[in-house]
Amino acid sequence: MRVNWSPGDLVAGKAEELGRTKQSSSREALLEAAQEFEALFLQMLLTEMRRTVPDSDLLGDRRAEKLFQSLLDQEMALNSSQAQSLGLAKLIYEQMSRYLPEDEG
Repeated sequence: MRVNWSPGDLVAGKAEELGRTKQSSSREALLEAAQEFEALFLQMLLTEMRRTVPDSDLLGDRRAEKLFQSLLDQEMALNSSQAQSLGLAKLIYEQMSRYLPEDEG
Protein backbone atom coordinates (compact mmCIF):
# COMPACT_ATOMS: atom_id res chain seq x y z
CA MET A 1 0.00 0.00 0.00
CA ARG A 2 1.36 3.40 -0.94
CA VAL A 3 0.87 6.50 1.16
CA ASN A 4 -0.44 9.46 -0.84
CA TRP A 5 1.40 12.06 1.19
CA SER A 6 4.43 14.00 0.12
CA PRO A 7 6.53 15.84 2.71
CA GLY A 8 7.48 18.35 0.03
CA ASP A 9 3.89 19.56 0.03
CA LEU A 10 4.37 21.19 3.43
CA VAL A 11 7.52 23.09 2.51
CA ALA A 12 6.17 24.08 -0.90
CA GLY A 13 2.94 25.22 0.71
CA LYS A 14 4.83 27.36 3.19
CA ALA A 15 6.85 28.91 0.38
CA GLU A 16 3.69 29.72 -1.59
CA GLU A 17 2.03 31.17 1.51
CA LEU A 18 5.09 33.31 2.13
CA GLY A 19 4.87 34.64 -1.41
CA ARG A 20 1.25 35.68 -0.88
CA THR A 21 1.65 37.38 2.50
CA LYS A 22 2.81 40.96 2.88
CA GLN A 23 6.01 41.21 4.90
CA SER A 24 7.23 44.25 6.80
CA SER A 25 10.25 44.51 4.54
CA SER A 26 11.02 43.09 1.13
CA ARG A 27 14.53 42.24 2.25
CA GLU A 28 13.20 40.18 5.14
CA ALA A 29 10.77 38.46 2.78
CA LEU A 30 13.56 37.76 0.31
CA LEU A 31 15.78 36.25 3.01
CA GLU A 32 12.96 34.06 4.27
CA ALA A 33 12.09 32.94 0.73
CA ALA A 34 15.75 32.10 0.06
CA GLN A 35 15.88 30.00 3.23
CA GLU A 36 12.67 28.22 2.24
CA PHE A 37 14.10 27.50 -1.21
CA GLU A 38 17.27 26.07 0.31
CA ALA A 39 15.17 23.93 2.68
CA LEU A 40 13.10 22.61 -0.23
CA PHE A 41 16.26 21.86 -2.22
CA LEU A 42 17.83 20.01 0.71
CA GLN A 43 14.66 18.04 1.35
CA MET A 44 14.49 16.94 -2.28
CA LEU A 45 18.17 16.01 -2.14
CA LEU A 46 17.69 13.89 0.99
CA THR A 47 14.60 12.22 -0.47
CA GLU A 48 16.41 11.27 -3.67
CA MET A 49 19.41 10.01 -1.72
CA ARG A 50 17.15 7.74 0.36
CA ARG A 51 15.68 6.28 -2.83
CA THR A 52 19.09 4.89 -3.76
CA VAL A 53 19.15 2.66 -0.67
CA PRO A 54 17.57 -0.73 -1.42
CA ASP A 55 14.46 -1.65 0.58
CA SER A 56 14.40 -4.76 2.72
CA ASP A 57 11.31 -6.62 3.95
CA LEU A 58 13.25 -8.21 6.80
CA LEU A 59 11.41 -6.20 9.44
CA GLY A 60 8.02 -6.32 7.73
CA ASP A 61 5.92 -3.38 6.64
CA ARG A 62 7.96 -0.15 6.81
CA ARG A 63 5.28 2.51 6.19
CA ALA A 64 5.73 4.09 9.62
CA GLU A 65 9.51 4.11 9.21
CA LYS A 66 9.22 5.79 5.80
CA LEU A 67 6.86 8.41 7.22
CA PHE A 68 9.28 9.08 10.09
CA GLN A 69 12.21 9.36 7.68
CA SER A 70 10.36 11.85 5.48
CA LEU A 71 9.47 14.00 8.50
CA LEU A 72 13.06 13.76 9.73
CA ASP A 73 14.35 14.81 6.30
CA GLN A 74 12.02 17.80 6.32
CA GLU A 75 13.16 18.97 9.75
CA MET A 76 16.83 18.43 8.92
CA ALA A 77 16.39 20.47 5.74
CA LEU A 78 14.68 23.34 7.59
CA ASN A 79 17.29 23.40 10.35
CA SER A 80 20.16 23.22 7.87
CA SER A 81 18.84 26.09 5.80
CA GLN A 82 18.38 28.27 8.88
CA ALA A 83 21.90 27.45 10.08
CA GLN A 84 23.31 28.34 6.64
CA SER A 85 24.99 24.98 6.34
CA LEU A 86 25.17 25.11 2.55
CA GLY A 87 25.08 28.84 2.09
CA LEU A 88 22.69 28.53 -0.85
CA ALA A 89 20.14 30.86 0.79
CA LYS A 90 22.84 33.48 1.35
CA LEU A 91 23.92 33.33 -2.29
CA ILE A 92 20.33 33.60 -3.52
CA TYR A 93 19.70 36.54 -1.21
CA GLU A 94 22.85 38.37 -2.36
CA GLN A 95 21.98 37.86 -6.03
CA MET A 96 18.31 38.81 -5.75
CA SER A 97 18.73 41.74 -3.35
CA ARG A 98 20.36 43.70 -6.18
CA TYR A 99 16.93 44.00 -7.79
CA LEU A 100 15.20 45.46 -4.73
CA PRO A 101 14.57 49.20 -4.59
CA GLU A 102 17.17 51.15 -2.60
CA ASP A 103 14.60 53.02 -0.50
CA GLU A 104 13.68 49.77 1.30
CA GLY A 105 15.90 48.57 4.13
